[in-house]
Amino acid sequence: MKNHGFTLIEVLVALAIVALIGIMSFTGLMTSVKFNEITLSRMDVTSQLILADETMKRDLMHALNRLPRDKRGESYKHSFYGVNPRLEGNMLAFSIHTGSNFSNDIGAIRYVEYVLENNIIKRIESKFVDQTDNTEVRTTVFLTNVEDISLKFNLGEQWVDEWPVSNWTSNNGLPKLIELTYEIEGVGQIMRKYMLPSGAI
Repeated sequence: MKNHGFTLIEVLVALAIVALIGIMSFTGLMTSVKFNEITLSRMDVTSQLILADETMKRDLMHALNRLPRDKRGESYKHSFYGVNPRLEGNMLAFSIHTGSNFSNDIGAIRYVEYVLENNIIKRIESKFVDQTDNTEVRTTVFLTNVEDISLKFNLGEQWVDEWPVSNWTSNNGLPKLIELTYEIEGVGQIMRKYMLPSGAI
């Protein structure tokens, strides 16, 4: 009985089968990696949105009807400012109370600004509500990939697009509610309403 080896055709067929299995395995692996990346990316976006929502809610719930002072020592005309940024710029600015603090390095009452720049919303917090040339600020990224944003402010019976309602009047105090709508790339439009402390002057 003769012992025959593999023919060339059998070897080529075996190699083709191995190559096909390898390609299918690699394709499955790449699909799994891409799916994992998408899942992680969405988890990051979801975490960012939850953190942003909690931060905004906390800030607005601790908003104060208190006139801050600028670097020259002059009081602002209004305690709360809010505008719809056309392309970029400040959208919210107000004083907040952070709780008791006995340290001289940082105040219990601080000034917070939300600024839109290059599709990124930044939160800028001053260590003290009354500004000086040496007042330290901390800037953090609030939201990224912001494609559109709009703000509305509630007077009780009426919604307005900017606050204060009239710049020439005395301090308008705080709005009762804020409606914040923004569109995030890859997520879509999100609308949130936030309650503020009593806006009574």
